[in-house]
Amino acid sequence: MNKSKMIKLPQKIIPLPNQDKFFHESWKKGDDLLDFPHPSRICLTAKPNLGKTTIMKNILLRQYPPFAEVFVIHCDADYTQEYADLGEDVKMLSNIPAPESWEGKKKTLVIIDDVEIKLMNKDQKRNLDRLFGYVSTHKNISVMISAQDAFNLMPIVRRCCNVFILWKGTDKDSMATLARKIGSDKNELMTLFKKFCKKPRDSIWFDMTANTPASLRLNGYEIIKKENDEEKLD
Repeated sequence: MNKSKMIKLPQKIIPLPNQDKFFHESWKKGDDLLDFPHPSRICLTAKPNLGKTTIMKNILLRQYPPFAEVFVIHCDADYTQEYADLGEDVKMLSNIPAPESWEGKKKTLVIIDDVEIKLMNKDQKRNLDRLFGYVSTHKNISVMISAQDAFNLMPIVRRCCNVFILWKGTDKDSMATLARKIGSDKNELMTLFKKFCKKPRDSIWFDMTANTPASLRLNGYEIIKKENDEEKLD
């Protein structure tokens, strides 16, 4: 190559567009606090009957612009009426589709509701891995996954999630696992639960999306102030 014809590049990383990610959203001033920028990967962990599904529905309803497609992966997809109130357009599935099955043309939400990952076969675990590790960010998909125990989640799920919604648990090992993921420790996490969660359904939200206006919250909307908090939205 003729060096005299080479373009001199600046001594810094140059932002380069990624056509696979043209649909990515970001926080804007005035956004509802439950309108997480698409695509998000949201994890909810709690024992049964504490409101995980209710919160997932609330997040879904506050997304703007709304999702064009919603899929629910459920262990009893042919019977459950838990999502019937969202309308007939919600597609109930028993299995996670393969990566190549997602077209990526529409703003899509996938809800994985209390699926027992330990019982999944190899192909289903692979599909879950790719859904969080690749499909979400490249094929126009937000994912919400609920589990009764953090240990039921594959490491890649915990690693790729950018929002964690947690209820007070009694399993110290599980709490320690989640605390490490959110940059905290078990004692600090338990202190938050003790200080703010006065009712069984109270939850602590850790929002690690870029430029979030509320990185730490109680029940989604009540902002828990931390030291040196700064205004993050223009």
